[in-house]
Amino acid sequence: MSADSVAADSLPSPRGAVLRAVAVPGWGQVYAGQPLKAPFAAAAVAGAVVYAVSRQRQYLRYDRAAFYAGCVQFEPEDRTDLGAACTPEAVESTRGEWEALNEPTFASVKPIRNRARGQRDIAVLVVGVAYAVQALDAYVAAQLAGFDVSEDLSVRLAPERGGLALRVRL
Repeated sequence: MSADSVAADSLPSPRGAVLRAVAVPGWGQVYAGQPLKAPFAAAAVAGAVVYAVSRQRQYLRYDRAAFYAGCVQFEPEDRTDLGAACTPEAVESTRGEWEALNEPTFASVKPIRNRARGQRDIAVLVVGVAYAVQALDAYVAAQLAGFDVSEDLSVRLAPERGGLALRVRL
């Protein structure tokens, strides 16, 4: 067995790096030999998740306030968006959210609720992007683990008679 095949066997697998990165953000970077990147990868995904959870909570607060306002302010025949859900128990359970927002009207809280839903949806997308980027980084790190970055590598553009010459030294 040659030294090159032993070195190739000890290199991290790109597939293994991606699987580890998907399982636990940052683990793929550690496996690929770049442990300093692991906390940043984990923090990016964790931060995106925390942001998405906060946006979900905000959306639910506005959704409950809109539900209460719609049930209280509309006549039963005008509650087409709310359906038969306006039971006394459901209405009473959402009263606190409505009062916390200084008792808004349905017309004023509905656009705020819709904007909060859009922010929540974008936050979920950010979580997916953060997860994908850190997995891609682990893949690239594992793929390039055996890449030679010695000082003997150089590219030089030098003037020569009649023009320029590109010299590559490997």
